[in-house]
Amino acid sequence: MLPIASPPLEKQTLTLFPIRLAAVAGLAAAVVLFVNAAKRAGLIPVSSATQLAAPLAQTLAIILVVGLAAGAMRQSSRFSSISLALNVLGLAAATGVEWVINLVFVGLDPSQITALRTGPLGTAFVAASIIFLLGSILYCMALLRDGKAPQIPTIAYAIASIPIALRNLVPELALDVALGLLGASVIWLALWMLRNRPAVAAHRV
Repeated sequence: MLPIASPPLEKQTLTLFPIRLAAVAGLAAAVVLFVNAAKRAGLIPVSSATQLAAPLAQTLAIILVVGLAAGAMRQSSRFSSISLALNVLGLAAATGVEWVINLVFVGLDPSQITALRTGPLGTAFVAASIIFLLGSILYCMALLRDGKAPQIPTIAYAIASIPIALRNLVPELALDVALGLLGASVIWLALWMLRNRPAVAAHRV
């Protein structure tokens, strides 16, 4: 009796994590990034809806970066695995930071916020920023090294992550521009994934 051959791990991953889902999540994340930038710039009013939606950008971006890595990174590379893990961890940490800023700090006095930032919460914020920045840069380096994803939005992603990670040290305008740049790069990468799904699948087999 002949043994039943199981499909390669790459094919199983592609089936379990479809490229279309990752791309759509990326487009949704870009919309939230634009809303966040417009809110910070005073172009749209701050509301309960915009405060609740703000952390969704990072949450949805996790789905995007996992799907993008599945199709555009070397699956056997330790560097790719580490960079993806750090990027996902950084995005998850940034999600927590956004929840606190948008849903907790908004109801506190400046003195209370300062007091919280001087304690363990401030340390957690710094750690989240470092992990987010390091993970984003390494992730983009892995994408550029493997040469499958388009270079321009990948480089823009890396550049935008710097002022976002250093949000307390950069001018407000720089942060707004970075959010817009990140949103544009995410849209570019998501559309590339949708247009090149057959090629991405072929790359993985």
